[in-house]
Amino acid sequence: MRWSVIQKAHAVEVFHRMASPTRALRALRREWGREAAPDRRVLGRWVAEFQRAGSVPGATRRARSRRANPSMVAAVQRAIRRSPRLSMRRLSAKTGVSRSWVHCILRQQLRLYPYKLQLVQRLHRGDKAKRLRFCRWILDKWGSPSFRRSLLFSDEANFYLNGQVHKQNCRIWGDENPHALVEQDQQSPHLTVWCGLSSRGILGPYFFQSRGRTVTVTGPRYKGMLDDFLVPALRRRHIPLSQVWFQQDGATPHTTRVVLARLHSLFPGKVLSKGGTVPWPPRSPDLSPLDFFLWGQVKATVFAQPPRSLRQLRARIREALRSITTATLQRAVDNVAFRARHCLRVRGRHIESLLSS
Repeated sequence: MRWSVIQKAHAVEVFHRMASPTRALRALRREWGREAAPDRRVLGRWVAEFQRAGSVPGATRRARSRRANPSMVAAVQRAIRRSPRLSMRRLSAKTGVSRSWVHCILRQQLRLYPYKLQLVQRLHRGDKAKRLRFCRWILDKWGSPSFRRSLLFSDEANFYLNGQVHKQNCRIWGDENPHALVEQDQQSPHLTVWCGLSSRGILGPYFFQSRGRTVTVTGPRYKGMLDDFLVPALRRRHIPLSQVWFQQDGATPHTTRVVLARLHSLFPGKVLSKGGTVPWPPRSPDLSPLDFFLWGQVKATVFAQPPRSLRQLRARIREALRSITTATLQRAVDNVAFRARHCLRVRGRHIESLLSS
């Protein structure tokens, strides 16, 4: 199969518009079908060539599809029915079929796809109503360009030295998404990173450390970050504190009395938080651009090749954040309004699985 230059240009345009490789691939699969859409590597090559030369490469040919003999197909099918979480390496070992043939059988003949595990927080009683109230409020304000420009979303994330979060490394083969869960091992050496995200740029990273070692985020440490890092960073960028709407989730260190008092003094009347001017809805990472965009994008870049040390991990996080353009950040912030409208349509339910399907 050949992709025309027009198709490649369209794919690159979708990649930049969606502000995420994963969402771009899903959009292309919905538009072109799974068999006709490029995979992640091919799309990455097109984007890299466009960024390097300002044009997409010429038409390329996909390898001809191969068909395995019926006994090989039956063996792989039996194994995957008994244990749909098997990797291709383990399938190959169990069935005696080579890994390349296992991949060919799963994708081309059985039409199965490796689904990522998706973890969402269970909504509690009253959470949907809170999500609806917040979505209505932010959409009422969204028409003002100055409001959109003043939003500063914030969050922390853990980066483990042993690689990506387990849900990124695990696949379940099937013809539909099972939406399964999996436990995580969080004992690996790690970094705890804070970032602020706005349409004007990224503030951070800030690493929660003491004497070179990662420490737990507590109320006093979080307040120290606000005073010692966030305020000076805003002033260096000549952003008046009075013009910032500061958002944070309801994590305990964020909502101690001392921290909330400091936030209200820094951003009077403009705190989006539990206990803030406008309550941030609990258990709503699907409305925060750090959760639905930034952390996934940075982790995909950082762990493309496994880092060997915390020092290297820290350097890669900084580099990955610097590589994100202002245009990409603006699209991510604009996506908040799109998600708020979708949340209203589904009456406050989680929307990540609906947007990803």
